[in-house]
Amino acid sequence: MLIMEKVAKLNVQNETFALAMIIESKGSTPRHVGKMIVYHDGSIEGTVGGGLAEHYIIQESVIALQKGQSKIVEYKLNKHAKDGIHMNCGGTLKVFIEVYTPRPELVLVGAGHLGLAMAKLADFLEYPYCVVDDRPGYCTKERFPNARNIYVNEDIGKAMLEANLSERSYVTIFTKDCDDVALKTALQFPCAYVGMVASKRKVINIFEKLKSEGITQEQLESVRSPIGLHIGSETAQEIAISIIGEIIKVSREIKPVKVKQFNR
Repeated sequence: MLIMEKVAKLNVQNETFALAMIIESKGSTPRHVGKMIVYHDGSIEGTVGGGLAEHYIIQESVIALQKGQSKIVEYKLNKHAKDGIHMNCGGTLKVFIEVYTPRPELVLVGAGHLGLAMAKLADFLEYPYCVVDDRPGYCTKERFPNARNIYVNEDIGKAMLEANLSERSYVTIFTKDCDDVALKTALQFPCAYVGMVASKRKVINIFEKLKSEGITQEQLESVRSPIGLHIGSETAQEIAISIIGEIIKVSREIKPVKVKQFNR
């Protein structure tokens, strides 16, 4: 498979990776053109020439992935030059490292007005999402034509289990009358984000109920409620913007990543 075909596939799969691409070379270098995919653990596909220069480019790509920031790096392939690396080629190499970060995978638990507003905003942002509800009349492909999946069950907890929640899931809860069941189910998984639309009194009541059912204080402290950024939102559309804004903020936060160790 060609490198750019692989990049397109990884994008569709919503994976995290970096693409290192030679954008300029002068003099003698291992390669004048080349592309290389680098994963967060330092594994690669493709090449930008091999050798010590590629070793450093992999290292810089891993760092870029950790920071979530694209960058340009340049190397003098001359061990006798100031700031040169231990190579005899003598040329210079400039490489653009582009970081591809996954888009938040939204789990919209509630197919009412707010769920619909969230879906339309997700469509605009090209965020993948699924919809979960206990009402067959609301949770339909007609109302949510671009949803990756629709999960409907009169027991909303069972419907959520079908959604295969994971560390990539950004769960937003705004059901008709079963927020407690939805929240308890979501907290069983290592979701990236769990938020619930609720008043302060409702949050207290639901938290006390879930504590009595075995949910820990630590789990409850991970829940964002009130949900969304504080922008004075009132309409469903405005609330959706505040929630998505918070999700974007959370998804951009730097998280520790285990990587291979590189020695200069």
